[in-house]
Amino acid sequence: MELSPKVTTAIDKFFPEAERPVIAELLASYGDRSHEREAERLHLLILKMSRREVGRVRSLVEAAKRDYRDVIMWASQPSRTYIVGLLRKGPNFSRGDTLKLSSLESWKKAGAIVIGGLCLDEEELRGLYIFTVHSVAAAEALAQGDPAIEAGRLRFEFHPWHTADGLQVGVPKDFLEVEG
Repeated sequence: MELSPKVTTAIDKFFPEAERPVIAELLASYGDRSHEREAERLHLLILKMSRREVGRVRSLVEAAKRDYRDVIMWASQPSRTYIVGLLRKGPNFSRGDTLKLSSLESWKKAGAIVIGGLCLDEEELRGLYIFTVHSVAAAEALAQGDPAIEAGRLRFEFHPWHTADGLQVGVPKDFLEVEG
């Protein structure tokens, strides 16, 4: 199937030049069969929901081939999977340990985390973090670089969590600026 100029323009806008042929090929694979309806609309929805990830385009095209209505529904009610990290005491935890994840700032700068913080009750559960990475394996890879995790003072337990896309947490910064 040949892609419309509108779809081609969207591919050029969202994807680096090296990935464009792959994306075009994936999208072109949808729309030739009689049950694969509304090809241009589906192509544009898939690009909109792709988060600029080739693998996500591939899975959305596969879903559209099974039932294009699923993709339409997902686009009208966007959701996504976050990775929840439960920070727990590790096997080498001791009462005097500083409970600081030195990697937290780099995770924030990379956009890999929405929010995170420590629990105050000093129980087994030490904190809760919500990651924006695409898989538990990716969250585990991030955590492995933190000295407290590597030393075994703390450990993460990760779980995929599906919810509405665009999760926002916190009070706007200007709300907190109080003139005295």
